[in-house]
Amino acid sequence: MDKLLTIVIPAYNMEKYLDRCLSSLIVGNEKMQHLEVLVINDGSKDRTSEIAHAYQERFPDTFRLIDKENGHYGSCVNRGLREARGTYVKVLDADDYFCPGFADYLCFLKETVADLVLTDSISKDDRGNVLSQSSFPLPDRKALAINSLTAYGIHHLNHFNLTYRTSILREMDYRQTEGISYTDLEWCSLPVGRVSSVSYMPVNVYCYLRGRVGQTIDIMYRKKNMWMENHVVLGLAKKYEAWKGGIASDNLPVFISIISSFIVTVYRHYLILSPHDLKEAEIIDFDKSLQQISDELYKSVIDTKESRKFGTYYYIKDFRNNNGRPQLKYLLFDICMSLGSLYNRLRLK
Repeated sequence: MDKLLTIVIPAYNMEKYLDRCLSSLIVGNEKMQHLEVLVINDGSKDRTSEIAHAYQERFPDTFRLIDKENGHYGSCVNRGLREARGTYVKVLDADDYFCPGFADYLCFLKETVADLVLTDSISKDDRGNVLSQSSFPLPDRKALAINSLTAYGIHHLNHFNLTYRTSILREMDYRQTEGISYTDLEWCSLPVGRVSSVSYMPVNVYCYLRGRVGQTIDIMYRKKNMWMENHVVLGLAKKYEAWKGGIASDNLPVFISIISSFIVTVYRHYLILSPHDLKEAEIIDFDKSLQQISDELYKSVIDTKESRKFGTYYYIKDFRNNNGRPQLKYLLFDICMSLGSLYNRLRLK
């Protein structure tokens, strides 16, 4: 039978977290009959497959394990979309889990007619401490035109807040880039160019784990692999240039604003958040490539006056004027920070 919702769970060596993830999806027989859970085991070498198989045996009408060779995150999403039978589809990372609001969310999916459903999320560390909360300034449970996102000041989306109508993804032949990380940015942007309506349910559905060693947001991972995020974002710019002539007028401003937010994030990582950890040559190359691919998006980045330690400045403008990171400013800010830290230590003595 067809399902209301397909949840795609990419899983690679997730034996520590997978049981918690899957158990959060058990919400009673009546609701679970409308649910399809696809665990895509991406060539794990631990007990990931065994754990998922146990859920498949226990709930054969809901859980299904798909074992495949390692192909990274995007390949798991692509495989899940090929198999999905749900009217809607959502991606759940194997180290994350759903909140109790998941049951109400399933009821809401029965009622809504929207192509895109937004829900709230919460992030926690491994000890269960709440780190942040994500919500949206949208009317409660109303179907709105997609351009309502920019009208309400929403310019950035995260994958854990999104649920798409599956047919939209199939109609646009959506495929995520395989073999590299950070392709969730494609999930947050490319389908938005095609959906016509959005609805918001202000309930925590997704709990996002932060602080796990090896996460793509970890600075040690970024130091080696930030080029992947750059590659994905430049790919979005290429898609924009290829698609913009065929995107509906309501969708275009939203599509531009979301891609632009990801572009700005790349600059922030190199110039504000982690300039001593990330390679200057990479951001110089990114900047030049972006201008060549899409001069429109190159000029669309919003250069706010940001703080870096003890100074504030227009960081993208300074970077482009200097054709590199303004090292003297960084040095002065770092000296100020070091002197401030020394002063605080002496004062505490």
